[in-house]
Amino acid sequence: MNAQEKSLMWADKMKRIVFLQLLATLFTAVAAALFFGLGVAASFLAGGLLICLNVWLMANVFSSVEVSQKVIYRSAVFRYIGVFLVLFLMAVVGVNLLIVCIGMFVVYLTGYVLSIKGALADGKGL
Repeated sequence: MNAQEKSLMWADKMKRIVFLQLLATLFTAVAAALFFGLGVAASFLAGGLLICLNVWLMANVFSSVEVSQKVIYRSAVFRYIGVFLVLFLMAVVGVNLLIVCIGMFVVYLTGYVLSIKGALADGKGL
C-alpha cells in the first residue's frame, strides 16, 4: 500500500471519527436537555460542536496534498486562537463554560476511545 492510499484511508477514518463524535455530542445533548434543561444542553452542544469543528479542520489539513510543518503549525495557531475567541465570546454572552468544557471533554473522549479501538483492530496495539 503506497503513501497516497494510506492517506486516503486515514482521511476516511478521521471523517468517521468526526461523525461519531458529532453523534455522541448530539445524543448526550438530548439527554442533558431531558434531565437538566435546554440551557445546559445548548452549552454542552456548543462545546461539542466547537471541538468537532476543530478536529474536522485538523483532519483536512493533514489529508491535504501539500502538508508541511509550516502548514501544520499555522493551522494549529489559527484553530486554537479561534477556539479561544469562541470561548471568550461565549463567556461574554453568559454561556456556562463548565458545561461547555464537559461537552468538549465528551468529544475528545469519544475520539480517543475510537482511535484506541481502531489501533487495536488494526493489530498495532497501544
